[in-house]
Amino acid sequence: MDKQTKELNRINNELDKQVNTENLDAFTNIICYLRGANISEHNQEVIRQDLLEMVLSAQKRGENIKSVVGEDYKVFCDDIIASLPPKSMAEKVLEFFDIICWCLSILGAINIIIADETIALVCDLATGRPLNFEISISVGSMISLGLTIVSAFIIVEVILKNPFKAGKKEDVSKTRTFFIGAGIMAVFLFIAWVGKTPLFTVNVFAACIFTLALYIAHRVLAKIR
Repeated sequence: MDKQTKELNRINNELDKQVNTENLDAFTNIICYLRGANISEHNQEVIRQDLLEMVLSAQKRGENIKSVVGEDYKVFCDDIIASLPPKSMAEKVLEFFDIICWCLSILGAINIIIADETIALVCDLATGRPLNFEISISVGSMISLGLTIVSAFIIVEVILKNPFKAGKKEDVSKTRTFFIGAGIMAVFLFIAWVGKTPLFTVNVFAACIFTLALYIAHRVLAKIR
């Protein structure tokens, strides 16, 4: 996020606090939908600022958000999105690698901290026993890492694309529910089956440096995209 976009974001965050309870849910859903749109972060913040100014003006007149955007929030959003240029391929690539680096740095740090070898290393350090700085990377941890990232992408995509359906009751067939449950169970059984098979070992300091490098890459990509 560049400086101009970051400043817009800061101003909008302050204006957000003035949106009253009556308009807050609808406004939040609209912004959520715009976050998932194929437009740049800068344009998202510009739209957000314009919408905030319209909503706050309506509030002063004693009107609600529907007087500004109409009854169909999705149509309102789609019309705005269609009037703006889509993200370029370069923006999409930078955004993708930014998110991947961010996810991997967080999950990498968590896995290093909770690893059995790390706990054993701390205990050995406290008791003066010989130290082992190697951490084993198992098949299960790699599968879990991949599933976590893919699941996060899917969940975020579903939430951002369907904010106006929140709270609505949707009929889900028993067959679909069964296959979803069976699929999840099969994945966890597979992880349990092959999960402890070690793939390779890595020095804990090398793992920490690699994780830190991923986080730095995320920070750099976040600034330039």
